[in-house]
Amino acid sequence: METTKIAELAKILKDNGLTKLDLTEGDNRLVLEAVSAPVAPAVVVPAAVPVEAVPVAAAEAPAAAPAAPEEDLYEQKTPLVGTVYMAPQAGAAPYVAVGDHVAAGDTVCIVESMKMFNEIAAECSGTIEEICVNNGQIVEYGQVLFRIRED
Repeated sequence: METTKIAELAKILKDNGLTKLDLTEGDNRLVLEAVSAPVAPAVVVPAAVPVEAVPVAAAEAPAAAPAAPEEDLYEQKTPLVGTVYMAPQAGAAPYVAVGDHVAAGDTVCIVESMKMFNEIAAECSGTIEEICVNNGQIVEYGQVLFRIRED
């Protein structure tokens, strides 16, 4: 797909307030997802207090430091690029949730890549401590899917 066409599709996504655009042309598939900017929390000020409005750009907000993974947690990573699905089908219960115990070899999610649905098996036995991706999210090779406290 041409980059100009992708740019046009991204503009359509933004201009129409869409969060996701999934387009298939022949053997090519393009998925665009909008990433929302963090929203500042609302502050309630009593009417008797004079307030001066000061604009704050989202880019000026300090970035949160990435959480360092605990030393004793196993990081289950995706073996391929694709779209992750946390349940076998829409509306079904997810394969795992935080606090669930898994055995090595249990299916923990599915990654769709090149129209193939690949079951991802737990690489170790333990308790799911953190789910690091969202259902329907595009994942890159080696991206952490889960953090598991090994038995």
